[in-house]
Amino acid sequence: MMQLHLPRFFISALLYLASCFGAIWLINPQSLVNFVGPAAAVVSGLLIIWGLTPIVAILLVTPILAFSLKYFFYFDANLAVMSIAVLAIVLQAFWTKQLVFRFIHYKKWLLSRKHLFFFLLRIGPIASIVSASSVLVIAMLDNQVIQGTFFYTFINTWSASMLVAVFFIPLLLLAKNAEQLKLTKRIFVGFTSVLGALAILILFKTSQYEQQSYRQALFKQSKVAIERLIEAEVAGVVNQINSLSAFFKASDYVSLTEFTVFSESIFKQGSSIRALEWAPIVPFSHRQWFEQQSSVTLQQDFHIRERLANGKVVLAKPRSQYAPLYYIYPQYGNQAAFGLDVYSTPQQVLSMQQVVDSKQVIASAPMSLVQDDMAKPGMLFSKAVFLPPEDNYATKPSGQNKLSIIKADKLIGFVVAVVQFDRFFQQLAKQQDQDVSFFIQDVSSHQPFTLFGQALPSANRYMETINMEVFSRLWQINIAEKQPWFSQVKTWQAWAVLIGGTLGALLFQMLVLMMAAYSSELGQQVDIKTRALILAKESSEQKSLAKSNFLQNLNKELRLPLLAMKVFVEQLKKKGINNKQVTGISHAGSNIALLLDTMMDLSDIESGKIIAKEDCFDFHGFLQRTEAVFKASNTYEGKPISFLIDDSVPHYINSDELYIQKLLQALIESAHKLLGADALRLSIKLHKHKRADASLFFIISSQNEAVSKANEQDLTQQNYDELSVNSTAMAMAIKYSHLLRGDTKLATLSSGAGVLSASIRVIISSIEQQEAQQGLTFDIID
Repeated sequence: MMQLHLPRFFISALLYLASCFGAIWLINPQSLVNFVGPAAAVVSGLLIIWGLTPIVAILLVTPILAFSLKYFFYFDANLAVMSIAVLAIVLQAFWTKQLVFRFIHYKKWLLSRKHLFFFLLRIGPIASIVSASSVLVIAMLDNQVIQGTFFYTFINTWSASMLVAVFFIPLLLLAKNAEQLKLTKRIFVGFTSVLGALAILILFKTSQYEQQSYRQALFKQSKVAIERLIEAEVAGVVNQINSLSAFFKASDYVSLTEFTVFSESIFKQGSSIRALEWAPIVPFSHRQWFEQQSSVTLQQDFHIRERLANGKVVLAKPRSQYAPLYYIYPQYGNQAAFGLDVYSTPQQVLSMQQVVDSKQVIASAPMSLVQDDMAKPGMLFSKAVFLPPEDNYATKPSGQNKLSIIKADKLIGFVVAVVQFDRFFQQLAKQQDQDVSFFIQDVSSHQPFTLFGQALPSANRYMETINMEVFSRLWQINIAEKQPWFSQVKTWQAWAVLIGGTLGALLFQMLVLMMAAYSSELGQQVDIKTRALILAKESSEQKSLAKSNFLQNLNKELRLPLLAMKVFVEQLKKKGINNKQVTGISHAGSNIALLLDTMMDLSDIESGKIIAKEDCFDFHGFLQRTEAVFKASNTYEGKPISFLIDDSVPHYINSDELYIQKLLQALIESAHKLLGADALRLSIKLHKHKRADASLFFIISSQNEAVSKANEQDLTQQNYDELSVNSTAMAMAIKYSHLLRGDTKLATLSSGAGVLSASIRVIISSIEQQEAQQGLTFDIID
């Protein structure tokens, strides 16, 4: 018993693993739910033919499957998911076995087309509902979502499980051959089913490839659009900063009003800039004068301040130069920033020396900025403003509340823009509402800073990462589909291929198996008919044997009194008594003896005891002797008959001379009664078939056509049938023609005269047979 179960265990384990990995590899996109339906169908078939051994096998190899799925396919095959999958597979297997138990136990699933239809209906569409329902829970756990529709998941799993079941389970049963089908039939059905399965697989793979190509193209399009729009927004901010820098570079002096007007025009363009700031370079010697003039210009108490390492803002300590924030637009909400020395900005946020050295726009590290009572991520975009080499001047106080220019370093100040991309990112996310989601982080440091969104789920979604350099900062943009593949809206082509292909494959397999079932039905009907024929033959043989026994017994019983009568008549004749009565008794006994011989011939012909010979004899000589006998017979006195032999009739034939003679006697006797004429004409003709095989025709007609026309009303098929039943001669003619492989017929010529014909099958004697027969004849004469 162990030797029997061990191979089944390993075969079941291998088929289970092959179905799981094959389904995940073949079904696109690859997902954890793909293997449940096909594996359930395979295990159902194994359970039907092998019992509980396959269940033990899948329970033991499932941990190997879970580890392989994590290692090779990177699926989260956790305990909950695999437990639900295995329970669904086992439940479908047991339910399938219960549904088709009677079909398998009584070996009638392929017995008829009706049984086959209900068998396929139970192993396919009905049983597959179990795995299709279970994957809904698995899909929610795998995709980590609850909302949305998983109807496509249900239909896809139902289809896969049903197709594997209707193709795999019948092949297993045919391989086991419990129905005792012929090997050729099993090979034909198996080969056709495999070809059909391959065709359906290619159709589904082609459809999946087209769907995924279209899906990937849409995702790539959304990704490129997002990348392009973000780059355009950043470039727009930089362009505005450059324009403000050029404005300060081109003017000897820029007033607060001019700065406000220029900044207002920039803000109307709807960029992500929250505030624009100007920080001029102020030497230490001009600090006090600059603070006084700024207080008057800005109409508020203005002091140059700096930010300590702990984030506290205090008055700036003495140093060679400062870059305080002097102009800010808009002022509302940003008053606290006036006078803040940008040189005091923490190095990890923004290095002003780096801004000076690069001479380009430099972005700071992201920071949390309070806006509308909410902290949102923001950045500082800074650019150092330099005078041209021929105009290297610095700022010093002069009269009329203005700053005069003296020759100094090239740096005259910093243009700073406070930028928040949150509103732009929200608008961009709304534009991609039906397609993708994105998550943006600043990854310039070891600890990433989130600029927008949150970590995206990646299960059953396309996902890509874009690394974008933003003026000394590195942004990482993760883009992923909003919905997993199974929850996405499918095109009508995808639904058409899935549903149409499934129903088409089911119909194809049903037709293939129905041919085998129809063959079984025909075989069953043939067996029934054969048994009926055998019984009928046995019954007929019994009746024929009983009839023969009765006739034989009757013949024996009647022969004895006939012999006694014959002896008695002979004794009377010896005594000289030979009157009319004695002659009548003698004739009556002879007629009864002839009738008994005829009855025995009929009985022997019906029982098959008499078989016609195929001896070679001179047919023309036979006809001449027969004609002479008929003409000399007292029975046919006054009833002339003439024989007309066609030229096609050969001299020698192979047949039974005795029964041809009896046939002619019975035909001529019947023709007198049927045609109602005394003078008859017998025409003999021949029709060749192939080689030496031929048919002889004996056609009897009346020599007097007037008499024949007068009796025309009697020449009906009914009269012929009545004569065949009531006339012993006609019955004998029919039996003899059948014995000689021919038939008798009644016909009417175009002239209205009736004819009675009989046909027999003969063989034309070969030259060697004729010579041999002639030699025997001459020997007898000698």
